[in-house]
Amino acid sequence: MKRLTLMVLLLLLAYFGLHIYFIWQPAGKPAEFNQQIIDANVAGTKVFPAIQAYDIDQIAGRSEILNGRSIKAPLLKERLKSAISSGYPITFREEEINAWLSKRVALEQEGLFASYVTASHVWVDFKPDEIEIIIERELPNKQSHMTSLFMKFERAKNGFSISRHASHIGQVRAPGGFARLIMPAFNSLAEELSEELKLYKNDAGQLKIFDIKVEEGKITLDPRRPEERSS
Repeated sequence: MKRLTLMVLLLLLAYFGLHIYFIWQPAGKPAEFNQQIIDANVAGTKVFPAIQAYDIDQIAGRSEILNGRSIKAPLLKERLKSAISSGYPITFREEEINAWLSKRVALEQEGLFASYVTASHVWVDFKPDEIEIIIERELPNKQSHMTSLFMKFERAKNGFSISRHASHIGQVRAPGGFARLIMPAFNSLAEELSEELKLYKNDAGQLKIFDIKVEEGKITLDPRRPEERSS
C-alpha cells in the first residue's frame, strides 16, 4: 500500500510538473516534443487536455502593429462618450482596439521575473460572446509568451452578465479558478485603464452601457436601455 501510494504521488507530481513546464513555453508552433505531448491520447481521449498550443495569428492586427504597418487607432474615449450622450450603439473592430491598446498602454514587468521577461503588449481577441484579454511578454530568447484571461458574456433581454471562465498561460489552458494566479497583472491593467472604464459605469456604480455584444472580430457597446431598443 505504501509503495502504491508513493507511486501515485510521484505520478501526480510528474503530471503537474509537466504542466508547469508547459506554462513557460512560448506561443506559436510548438517544438516537436511539445507537439507529441499535446497530441498524446488513449482511445481517442487526450491524456493532457489542458496542454494546448497558442495560436498567435488569431490576434487581429498584431502582425501589422509589430511590423510598423499603420492601423488607425480609434478615438475610443471620444467616440464612446458621443455614443452614450446621443444614445446609439457603437461597434469597434478587433484590430482597431489592438491598435488603440498599443498606443494607450505602456507595460512594465514587475516581481520575481522582471529580470528574465519583458512585458511588451496587450491585445484582445473577440469571439462570439467572449473576450480574450492577452498580455504578451518577451522571453530571453526573443520568443513571445502569452498570458490571457477569457471573459464570457451572457446576454439576456434585460442586459448582460460577465464571468471569468478560463485562462491560458504559455501552452496551458486552465479553468477560471486558476486565473487567480495571473489576476495581479490584469488588475494592474484595469487600474491603468480606469479612466476609460468610468465610461462603462458612473461614480455611483450605475451602468452607462446596457448591452455588450461580442462577435467574431468585433464588439458592439449599446448605451440604450432595453425598452429603448427597437429589437
